[in-house]
Amino acid sequence: VIRIESFDEKQLKGYMTLGEDLDCSGLPVTGETVCNYDEGFLSGILSCYFKKAVTAVEIDCWAKGDRICRFDIHRE
Repeated sequence: VIRIESFDEKQLKGYMTLGEDLDCSGLPVTGETVCNYDEGFLSGILSCYFKKAVTAVEIDCWAKGDRICRFDIHRE
């Protein structure tokens, strides 16, 4: 379940969340983010759509003890 929390199209900056992420939902807490695939997937889709380099960095993750995966989206 993808949700856009906030996004500024002019600055290409915002936050997106993934709920019920199949990669990590229910994983034990390790204290680290583990959704590298999702970071690359979101970065690629947004970069293609906006035709500018966009990066997605996971800041909250199930594996860190959070109940949702949250990504910081920003222009490179």
